[in-house]
Amino acid sequence: MNRRRFLQISGFSLAASSALWSCQTSSRRRSTSDGSPIAKYQRERDQSLRIACIGVGGRGLESLNELLAECDAGPQPQFVEISALCDVDLGMLDAAAIHIPNAKRYRDFRLLYRDIQSGAIEIDAILISTPDHTHAFATAMALACGLPVYCEKPLTHTVAEARTIAAMARSAKVPTQMGTQIHAGNNYRTVVELIRAGAIGEVSFADCWDNRSWCCGQLTPGALVPKTLDWDLWQGPTLPSAYIKDVAPANWRRYWKYGSGTLGDMACHILDLPYWALGLGEQNGLRAEIRADGPAVDSVGCPASLEVSWAITWSSRPAGKDPLILRWFDGGKVSPTVQELSAKDRQNYGRFNTLFQGSKGFLLSNYDEHLILPGALATTVIAPVPTLTRPAGHHREWINAVREWTMDSPTNSAMTGSNFQYASRLTELVLSGAVAYRTQTPITYDFDSGVIGAADAKRAAKLLTEPCRDGWTLDQNPLFF
Repeated sequence: MNRRRFLQISGFSLAASSALWSCQTSSRRRSTSDGSPIAKYQRERDQSLRIACIGVGGRGLESLNELLAECDAGPQPQFVEISALCDVDLGMLDAAAIHIPNAKRYRDFRLLYRDIQSGAIEIDAILISTPDHTHAFATAMALACGLPVYCEKPLTHTVAEARTIAAMARSAKVPTQMGTQIHAGNNYRTVVELIRAGAIGEVSFADCWDNRSWCCGQLTPGALVPKTLDWDLWQGPTLPSAYIKDVAPANWRRYWKYGSGTLGDMACHILDLPYWALGLGEQNGLRAEIRADGPAVDSVGCPASLEVSWAITWSSRPAGKDPLILRWFDGGKVSPTVQELSAKDRQNYGRFNTLFQGSKGFLLSNYDEHLILPGALATTVIAPVPTLTRPAGHHREWINAVREWTMDSPTNSAMTGSNFQYASRLTELVLSGAVAYRTQTPITYDFDSGVIGAADAKRAAKLLTEPCRDGWTLDQNPLFF
C-alpha cells in the first residue's frame, strides 16, 4: 500500500478505501501488501494485551467494564491494558478516560486505524461497541489490519454486511468474537448438550420471545445536536440526515436506519440457543421460508411488536421431512405453546424465553435455568457428559484466544464460541426476519448463496443492504471481491 497516499487522504475521508483494504494478509504476522509491517512491534510474552475500545458510552461503557472485570482474574497482574478509547461523544469519551487516564483518545475511529497502520500506536486487539450501523465498517478496518476484533451484537446492520465480514474474517485468520455474552454461560451449554443428547427426543420446533419493545422511532425536526456529540461522525456510513433528539446513546435501536428494533437488539442472544443446539451454523444448503407479522410497516421507526417464523431445511435433512420451525415473539407477545403449557400446568412458564418441542416432551430455558416437561420425563433424563468447555467469561474467552494467537499457538486454540463464522450466519438469520417484515410478504433465503426470493424480489433484495455515503462502503476491497 502507498503509505503516503494513505496518510494524505483529506480529512481521512477514506474515499480511496481500497488502499486501506490492501493491508490485509492471510498471515498471522500483520503486514502490508508490500511486506512491510503495519505496526513495527511484537508483543512480548509477559506483556499485557493492548486493547483499543471503539464506543465507550452506553453499552460501550458496560462492555468495557465487563472486559476489565473478567480480565482482573487473569493469569497475570496486568492481563490487559486499555491503550486507546474512541467515541464520537466527547462527554462519553471524557467520562471513560477518567478511569483510564493513560489511554490515547480518539473521536474518529478511522484516525485510530491510521495510527495503527503507521505504527504511531501499538494495539493488539479491538473491542467495538458502537451502534449497529457502524459495526461492519469498524470491524472491517480491524480485520483489514490483521487485528483480533470483538464486536457487539448483531455483528452487522444488514444481511449483506454479515456475509462480507464473514469473508474477511475467514481470510484474516484472527480471533474474533460477537458480543453474545450469555453464549459463554453454563446454562446455555448444558441445554445444548441436553438437546444434542436427545433428552426430549427429536426437536421439531423452537420458540423464542422477549418482552422489550424498541419501537416507534420518530423524526424530530429542528432538534439541536448536543455540544459534545459529533453528529456527522455518529452517522458513519449512513446517508446524512437531520439530528434526532435523544437518538444516542440507546434510542437508535428504534430506527431502521441505525438499528432493527427488539429483534435486532435481542434475537442474537435468545435465538442463539436453538441455532447452536440444533447445529444450524454447521449445515450445508441451509434455506428458510420466512414470514413476519406485526403492525403496519413504518419507513422510519421499528414496530412495537413482531412475530417471525423461519421454516428451515438443509441438504442432509431427509427429503419429504417437515421443516424445522423457529419462531420469534417480542413486544409483549409470547409463544402460544408456552401459554397453553402454563394454563395446563397452572404455572408461569413465561419467565423463560426459549421453548424446544421434541418428540418426547419440552425443554424451557432462559439465561440461567432450564426445565424439562413433563415432570415424568425429567426424572428419567440423565445429564449427558459435558462436551463443551466452560469458559471463565465471554470477554475472557476472546482475550485468552488473542493471547494464544499472539504466541503463535495452534490455530484451533485461538477459536471462540461466538466467532465471526458462527456469528455471521446467526446475524443473517436474525436480520432476514426484519427483511421479511419490511418486505410485507413471505420470503425465501438461501444462506449459502445469499439469494432471496419473494413476490417482490427486487424490494426484498434491496433490503439486504442499504445506501452508504462515499468512502464508507465495504465493496471496494480488491483482495476479496
